[in-house]
Amino acid sequence: MSGSNTIDHTSLNHGFFQFTFPHTWKKIIPWVIAILLYVAAAIMLSISLGIPDVPPTSEAIVIESLEDISDENQVNLGTGWEHQGDSANFVLMDVLIEEGTLVEGYWEYDSDGENCTDYVDIYDDPLIVSSVSTGESFLLKWSDEMGPEVNTIDRSCANEYYDPWAVEEGDVIEIFMVKHDDNLALLSVGAEGLEPGERTEREDAQRVSLLLIIVASLIMMITTPTSLSNDIKNLRKRWGNLPFVHGKPGSLAPAEGPIRGLDNSDWVLPPPGYETWPDNAYAANADGDLIEEHPDVIGTPSPATLTLYSVNGIIFIITSLWLASDLLARHGESTHLLLGNILRIVIIVFNLVWLFFAWKKWKLVHNIIDTATSRVRSVAVGPAELVGQVRPGPEGTISVNVGGSSSRKVEGVVAYRWKEEEYVCTKDSDGKESCSWHTRRTDDGNTNFILHDGTGGILIDPDSWKKVNLGEQLHNWESGRWRWTVWVLASGDPVYCLGRVETRTSEEKEDGIDETIPSSHLVVRGNKDIGMQVHLHRGTELSVISGLRSTTEAIIVPLIMLTFSAIPFLW
Repeated sequence: MSGSNTIDHTSLNHGFFQFTFPHTWKKIIPWVIAILLYVAAAIMLSISLGIPDVPPTSEAIVIESLEDISDENQVNLGTGWEHQGDSANFVLMDVLIEEGTLVEGYWEYDSDGENCTDYVDIYDDPLIVSSVSTGESFLLKWSDEMGPEVNTIDRSCANEYYDPWAVEEGDVIEIFMVKHDDNLALLSVGAEGLEPGERTEREDAQRVSLLLIIVASLIMMITTPTSLSNDIKNLRKRWGNLPFVHGKPGSLAPAEGPIRGLDNSDWVLPPPGYETWPDNAYAANADGDLIEEHPDVIGTPSPATLTLYSVNGIIFIITSLWLASDLLARHGESTHLLLGNILRIVIIVFNLVWLFFAWKKWKLVHNIIDTATSRVRSVAVGPAELVGQVRPGPEGTISVNVGGSSSRKVEGVVAYRWKEEEYVCTKDSDGKESCSWHTRRTDDGNTNFILHDGTGGILIDPDSWKKVNLGEQLHNWESGRWRWTVWVLASGDPVYCLGRVETRTSEEKEDGIDETIPSSHLVVRGNKDIGMQVHLHRGTELSVISGLRSTTEAIIVPLIMLTFSAIPFLW
């Protein structure tokens, strides 16, 4: 586990904006879906521009006779109409059907005689109608550009409506129509005492387009990596992990068991190989230099002020606000108002949740960044942040038989957790089978180990931490319907520690300790000070802060969006 590499510090200091594209298939696939949704939104928007823009019925003029239609009440036909820009009248009128059938309905049960289904047929044949007020007769046909739209009583197979029904000759209806030149075209009808429905096909198509953008931007926002994670992944060269190291200081050998694959908690730069480790675990390496991945060597990375994460977050909020405001402000049915009210509440809740979790993560990472990383050879008693390499403690590393079997042995371990699972299939009352993994046994353990940063080693007591983050799984074995998975922190791994440095008592010191090395008198524990968080996990500070976003992205953008979320409540 040796090697020499150099890191370009400027590559981890990003500017105002950086494109951050996903670098795993798990996130690339959602991006492909999001891009397809964006394309679908563009297509839907394009289609909507070809749908006639019909004003709300509240803006139509109520007339009793065709003679009441005057040039003074004309409006210009909007986009989507064949005669866009021409003048036309939109009117409402109560009429009697003299000849023709507008709509017919009937019901029927299924073959089991249990479920009732309604069937409604709207006819687009011309009707002869007359004004209820004046008796004036005229011919009406549906608009070729819009198609039929009829509001009738919702029967839903209610008992009193079991007989076939129709809106036909002799029935009074309220019509919403457009007059262009001498042509009359029917837009919607309110039958059986109901008002004509709104023609919102254009608006609804645009709302669907907004909804697709909302979903696409949310997907991209969630799956957009930080700028640091992109660069750190590129810097983490596959230099080849070797077996862990097993034994005691001065008596080490490659361990038996699986070799760790590259993961997000691994070294970015090759660490010192065990052949270079001093026999005295507390002593400095031969050159006395810090390991290359120490924060004092690489500095503190600076993420981009803005990335595609915040861009998509802004798009998500703006389009959500736009859609909510549109549903509440533009004409539509009661369903539109309901959806608008629900959406504006959802936006507020989303922003609050977004801000909370972003702030929580920002605070955690900045607590790590703002805490100066100590060097082992000069660390003082009290709270301290340390970064280094796991090396065997005085009692050496431990060997773990996962699930109790020597065929699943892992050596060189200083902390571990494993679980045993069984694949179980069950059937419900309908005979449908479902299968899943069920945990049957678990085990965990640890031993004291040395954190070494090149300048010296210091004893770590992992048992004093409430939780040790072991990172991603090391390996899993399967045999038939059984599976065993193990997570470890092992000798040679990178380790980050935020805890309290304490002086060891005489009883805690091992025999033959070299007391001329200051760090040999110390131990780091996870005793939580007031106002201080404690952490012990596999990885260096680079691994920890790879998920860091700028303060602008993490705090300011969500705050601004939360403020804007109040806009729909002002309508």
